[in-house]
Amino acid sequence: MKVRTNTRITRGVICLAIVALAAMSPSKSAAKGGADADTPEETAKRQARSVHLRYITSPADVTGAAVTVTPREVAPGTYFCAIGWNCGYCGIQELLRGERTVIFSVWDPGDPHDYEAKPENVREEHRARVMYSDPLIDVARFGGEGTGARTMAGYDWMNDMPVRLRVTSEPDGTNRTAFTCWLQEEPGEAGWRKLATISTMNLENGVPMFGNLHSFVEDFWRNYDSAKKSRRAEFSDVEVLLSTDGKWHPVTRALFSADGTPSNNIDAGRVAGRPNAYFMATGGSTTNATTQLWSEIK
Repeated sequence: MKVRTNTRITRGVICLAIVALAAMSPSKSAAKGGADADTPEETAKRQARSVHLRYITSPADVTGAAVTVTPREVAPGTYFCAIGWNCGYCGIQELLRGERTVIFSVWDPGDPHDYEAKPENVREEHRARVMYSDPLIDVARFGGEGTGARTMAGYDWMNDMPVRLRVTSEPDGTNRTAFTCWLQEEPGEAGWRKLATISTMNLENGVPMFGNLHSFVEDFWRNYDSAKKSRRAEFSDVEVLLSTDGKWHPVTRALFSADGTPSNNIDAGRVAGRPNAYFMATGGSTTNATTQLWSEIK
């Protein structure tokens, strides 16, 4: 994979990110099923459906993951999540005014689907802690989708440009795990830039910290017009770091899934001629021509 060497990360996008997250608020009542909840038909008109690649791994043995995301069709209010797992996510975004970012977030303990969660209500000792951040990274607490720590920077990625991200983990004392996000700026091991390290409390009942490994494509603007826009990206060279031998291994199987938005203009599949590359698409003129929902991608 050839990595662009003239891209750069910059400060000063955190306020724009807050604006972007606020744009999600019309969907919260629908998600909660309140008295003012939208009908399924209204939800489908307002937003493109979120789609996921759920990677098939042995989660108890996974201590790291790496994915290359290549955006093909982009619209304002798009999140291409390269690596999502039980405790967090990282990827690239286009915000509402076209600004482009790289983002890495880790949750506090609790329900990540709690749309009323307020970060100030979490006891200090239970919070996700930012242990390190690159000087160009903005750091903030977040709420409204569970709570946690968010790190973000402006990053001038381009359409059709491969962006490779990696997340590794290590114990932080007896009851915490520290996750580190890396961005590959140059080929080879020496080309990884450390963006941030965030520590969070271990999951209860022995639930694997790196379980539920996935990628996704999300429309977070959700303003009716955004549902008419196509979003498409490729996710390739998927690898996991295993505790059993300390080595990176390719992930070759994935399941196609989506959120509850009742839209059928979604699709996913393998990229022709590339055995460890998938695509996902949603919204606009997308048709479900390749893989049926909840099927393993062949």
